Amino acid sequence: MGDVIVQMSMSLDGYIAGPGDDVERLHRWMFAGSGPGTGLAGADQEIFDELRGGTGAMISGRRVYDITHGWNGSHPFTGIPLFVVTHAAPGAVPPGETPFTFVTDGIASAVARARHAAGGKTVYVIGGASIDQQLLDAGLVDELRIDVIPVLLGSGTQLFGKLRTPPAELAQANVTASEVVTHLRYRVTR
Repeated sequence: MGDVIVQMSMSLDGYIAGPGDDVERLHRWMFAGSGPGTGLAGADQEIFDELRGGTGAMISGRRVYDITHGWNGSHPFTGIPLFVVTHAAPGAVPPGETPFTFVTDGIASAVARARHAAGGKTVYVIGGASIDQQLLDAGLVDELRIDVIPVLLGSGTQLFGKLRTPPAELAQANVTASEVVTHLRYRVTR
């Protein structure tokens, strides 16, 4: 069974989005060229290739889905199943290459369904502080992968701002740095 990994780009002061949900500066490392993963080099390319190659399914919250307009039907990781945790499915889903499943019966169900669809590959949680915090609170995260961007945003959406029951410990698994981002990996200990 594949791990459930929270993958987020974050400012040095802990924000995953700036005011007005601005994420451009935080994701610039991943979108250096004309599309996701193009124009990368060295460690950043290796991290991106591992992320792209190891993904069997993704989980997102409804807010991120709405902000991205459902990625216009095609998430940049084309063709990979994406499970959106929500209270109610949207009335219309844009046509595209991403198979969306709207999960209305909770995060545990979303994880179970995503793990099944991933077929032993990794399930990446790709967006939203709320969904990340809910998964951590429920003990459903195996690893945190945080891409720290050298910018101080000062305000916005904090990744860990509202945890109710933080994990007891995190074990550092790896640190990889490039000129534009520091990639941190932590295993969640139970």
